[in-house]
Amino acid sequence: MLGSQLDGSRSKTGVYTMRARSLTLFAMTLALLTTACGNDNVLAPQYQPEVVNTPNVAFSFQATGLQDVSDVTGYTWSVSSGNVVIHPATSTTAGTINLNIKDSAGTVVYNGSVPASGDINPPSGAAGAWRIDVTLANYTGTINFAVQMQ
Repeated sequence: MLGSQLDGSRSKTGVYTMRARSLTLFAMTLALLTTACGNDNVLAPQYQPEVVNTPNVAFSFQATGLQDVSDVTGYTWSVSSGNVVIHPATSTTAGTINLNIKDSAGTVVYNGSVPASGDINPPSGAAGAWRIDVTLANYTGTINFAVQMQ
């Protein structure tokens, strides 16, 4: 018994057990963090939406290959001018898409569909942090629009 303690076999077993416990603890922590950081957005990662949010320039949203998706996604976009234009390029096969844009005062600047083409010139809003919400109901198609500060 004393010989096994002196040759280090017991300490190696202890190290291996400690490593196994550490790896198990690490894996459990990683799984918990991944679950806690996840979101309910069905667009990500399955459909890989592309969002470019550049303050005082433009906000753009694109998602391709959507099939029967129902979801709401929201973003904050900062602008120093309340004048914007919406550039849509959407291809809808089924379902609906609704774009809701509120200025920093909470006033609705635009609330409606995202057409296939044709610029939309909504009324001016208050500068600051704007809210952009995209609502999909059984949507199939491709979404592409940009909101550009004027």
